[in-house]
Amino acid sequence: MGAGDGVTRRLFFAIDLDEASRAAIAELIERLSRRLESDPVPRHAGVKWVERENLHMTVRFLGATPEGCAQELKALMERPLSSRPFILGFDRVGTFPERGAPRVVWLGASIGAAEAVRARDELEERLGTIDVPPESRPFRPHLTLGRFREMGRGSDGRAIREVGVSAFDPVPVDHLTLYESHLSPRGPRYVPLLRLLLGGDSR
Repeated sequence: MGAGDGVTRRLFFAIDLDEASRAAIAELIERLSRRLESDPVPRHAGVKWVERENLHMTVRFLGATPEGCAQELKALMERPLSSRPFILGFDRVGTFPERGAPRVVWLGASIGAAEAVRARDELEERLGTIDVPPESRPFRPHLTLGRFREMGRGSDGRAIREVGVSAFDPVPVDHLTLYESHLSPRGPRYVPLLRLLLGGDSR
């Protein structure tokens, strides 16, 4: 990316959720929290759950980005992606890593997963045109529900996976949002900056 002036901004692209989805996922978080707290033999060190207003699906984390790249990103987002709008259907919970002591609790989507990957891949191609280093990890469509404050132990992952996921209303996706993350002792605050529309010339 272009040279900056020493000032950086913590940026990421994400899929937004509507308010109904946030409410349903917040209720799921409550059930997950109660499930862990009711374990007769607690084996976890506590989970920091994501606040309702901060729920989103990260598509591409950019991290500390030079201020001078803001105009490059803005120009990059003026033209919609050719990937078509789609719907996301969340249907399962799990933990990372899948085996051993869990560190992250996530909610995954099966419906719309291929379309989300396609949009993310197209975004990745565009970012490459402004010399953003490529992402090394494969994209697995999911949103983070919580993180263990300390490494979990024993049956935590199994206890989480045992919580059934009620059917969520599908989430319509017609854009990606570029966010700036502001970190503080009170927790993160995410500020939307720009929208990258889906649908290309068909919109």
